[in-house]
This record gives sequence, C-alpha cells and structure tokens, in this order.
Amino acid sequence: NHDTKIFTFGLPAGVSLDLPVCACILVKGANKDGEPAIRPYTPTSSNEQKGSFDLMVKVYEQGVVSQWLHSRQIGAMVGFKHILFNIKAPYPFEGKKKINMICGGTGITPMYQALHKIVNTPGDSLEVVVLYGNKNVKDILLREELAKAVEQSGGRVKVVHVVGDKSDMPPIEGWDGELGWVDEDKVKKYCFPAAEDVLTFVCGVPALYDIMCGPRTEPEVKPDSVLAKLGYTKTMISKM
Repeated sequence: NHDTKIFTFGLPAGVSLDLPVCACILVKGANKDGEPAIRPYTPTSSNEQKGSFDLMVKVYEQGVVSQWLHSRQIGAMVGFKHILFNIKAPYPFEGKKKINMICGGTGITPMYQALHKIVNTPGDSLEVVVLYGNKNVKDILLREELAKAVEQSGGRVKVVHVVGDKSDMPPIEGWDGELGWVDEDKVKKYCFPAAEDVLTFVCGVPALYDIMCGPRTEPEVKPDSVLAKLGYTKTMISKM
C-alpha cells in the first residue's frame, strides 16, 4: 500500500526458504552510523516458492531497518538468520481445532503465513477467525489475499477488519466493517471462546500485546489482560 513494500530476496535456483509454520527470520540491517540493527520479519511467500522469498515491510519514517532495506539497491546482499526462539506454535497445531488470529498492522504477516498453510493443506479442518485492526482503510495489508483465503476455505475462515485510530471512531464513508480498536468487546463478539482446543495468536505493536495478553517476550499471560479476563490460559495463546 502507500507505505508498505514487498522485498524479494534471491535464493539458489530451485531452493526454498523451507521455513517452519509459524516462524520468522531475523534481518541484519544498520543504523545511520553503520551500527548493526536486527529486526524480525515473517515471509509472505510460501515454502512452495523456489529460488526466492518475499518480505512485506512497512517503511516507517523513523524505522531503522525498514529505511535501511528501502535504501538498498537491486542486487545488494542482505544478512538473514533463523533462531529457535522465532519458531512459535508449529503447524498443524496439535490438539487444536479452532484458531483465533488477533493482529494489527504488519502483525498480519505471521497470521497469513499460517492461514496460507491451513487453506492449502488437503484434509485440514481447522476453523479460523482473523480479527485484524488498522488505523485507516488504506492501511489494510494483504486484503485481497485474505479475501482469497476466505474463498478457498469452504466456510472455515472468517476475516473481520477493524478500522480506526480511536475507540469511538465515527463512521467512514464507504466502509461497512467494524470501527474503533481491536478490544475486549470485539474479541467476545467474533473470536472462539476459551477452550482447550482453541489456540489464539496475537501479533502487533507492543500496546496490542499489553492489552491482549502481556509482552511478547514474557511467556505468561498478563493477569489483567483481555484474554486473561476472558478465560484464555497460557496453553491457549501464542505470542507471535
């Protein structure tokens, strides 16, 4: 969209990135002083893609690595690394029958990685709800791809878009989706309720983690968070 780009990186001919679902990779960039800067990104291309892979990157005005990537020339070398910490709940999510995906902005990328695997795996019966928030309609990423996944799913996948930069967002001309923020009321309205066979992914800005389940780096569920109050436990949540 207006501030997000797809970067394609070459691999040897016939070689796939072969990344587990769900997992991200680390990009090694640099700041303006040339000092190393590391950021995680989830590829939007599937393992079926050979010879290259794609990253969708929002180029923030003050973004260190996103600006570094944006300034690279075609053919430039970029360093990547994969570590075990960045392998989250692995597909096929044993013991789970229903998946909630709560995300905002570029937090959609790991959700799409999992969603692509789910709808393209013969015999998969997982049901999925994607609750996806953005500040503006023009900020929605992978909108067409998400709609295609819904079509392919045979009714197993539902995507709910939430648009707004404040909780009491007024109506937007031409928009008939949800307004405001991804909050407790919308989780209760759309997501599968807490149960042992339900897994809930969360990915977005730090504030989203804090409200929904607690910091990404902490394995425990924050006691006063939305998901905790609604009965979701540690085994029902994956902080992407």
